[in-house]
Amino acid sequence: MKTIMKYELIINEALRSALDNDIPDDEINEFIRFFGKHTNSDRIYIFEDDMKNHITNNTYEWCAEGIVPQIDELQNVDMEIIDWWYETFKNGKSVIISDLEEIKETHRLSYNILSKQNIHNLVVTPLYYKGEISGFFGVDNPAETDYETLTVFLDMIGMILISLMKIRNSFRKSNYEAKINSYSSLAAIYSSMHLIDLKTETFQIIKSTDDIARNCDNIEKDNFPRQIRNVMSKLCTEKYYDNVMEFTNIRTLEDRMENVNTIADEFLGTVHGWCRERFIKVDNDENGNLWHVLYCVEVIDEEKRRENRLIYLSETDLMTGISNRGSGERKISELLRNRVGGMLVLIVINSNQLMIHMDIM
Repeated sequence: MKTIMKYELIINEALRSALDNDIPDDEINEFIRFFGKHTNSDRIYIFEDDMKNHITNNTYEWCAEGIVPQIDELQNVDMEIIDWWYETFKNGKSVIISDLEEIKETHRLSYNILSKQNIHNLVVTPLYYKGEISGFFGVDNPAETDYETLTVFLDMIGMILISLMKIRNSFRKSNYEAKINSYSSLAAIYSSMHLIDLKTETFQIIKSTDDIARNCDNIEKDNFPRQIRNVMSKLCTEKYYDNVMEFTNIRTLEDRMENVNTIADEFLGTVHGWCRERFIKVDNDENGNLWHVLYCVEVIDEEKRRENRLIYLSETDLMTGISNRGSGERKISELLRNRVGGMLVLIVINSNQLMIHMDIM
């Protein structure tokens, strides 16, 4: 009873300390930090499940001084690796390993992973959301040896964490919707705009066109690379398709945008003629890696026609319709730069004579 009362006091103090923060992520981090320091554990962590992809991710972590953080190594963990944990959770129990050597023969894969982290014992309890397991919360090498009492304590912590995570999700959704609204204003100058998550390769449609819906029967709603291949196979001319695929390869995007905030490319479309596609940097993650970008397309057919007309007028003799001297000099300079060999023929015609000069380049 005294131990439970001690834990309840720790929870109250941890919650009070957490709520001094304004940002939900900071509240959660402070909550588990306070808990960790007052329970003498090596590490405290939260994993959140991605049931669609059957993986779980370490989303929050606190480590005692001298303990090596594991959060970066524990992303996209296949849930099959710890399937016996989930079976234990489904039976209404927590995972308690009082001595790691006890599972060496029965759960060899788990043993290998945990031993590399210098874990000797642990207690892990499930996190429930709407009656379903949505992840778990655990402690490594806790000083408390009364594991059953510690499990009750973790269950109490878990309910508070779920509440804090619900607040976090609402906070993120509100910020996300505000961000989308701001992008919608920018989208006025584009015919289509998508917000892309480079980590998951998923996307959010901010603005689209009827042509995309009409010409693409099987648009991939959750994967940008597949979606763009499908769309451009219908809406991009064959001559420019390979270039567009190279430009829209988001796996090489971080290197291409290392020192710039936007890059652009032009292609000839099958519906609207000339188009300009563009990537715009949105933000980086906590490690400085490019995270979200906008992919925008605008129709520039009229602009391109005016540009081509001006180029034609600047390079063509209007009386004869052939290239003028300036155009010829530019083409010769380009050939020389590219070390292209050939023959140069100059023909000078006036009313009195015809002069032809040939030179080998």
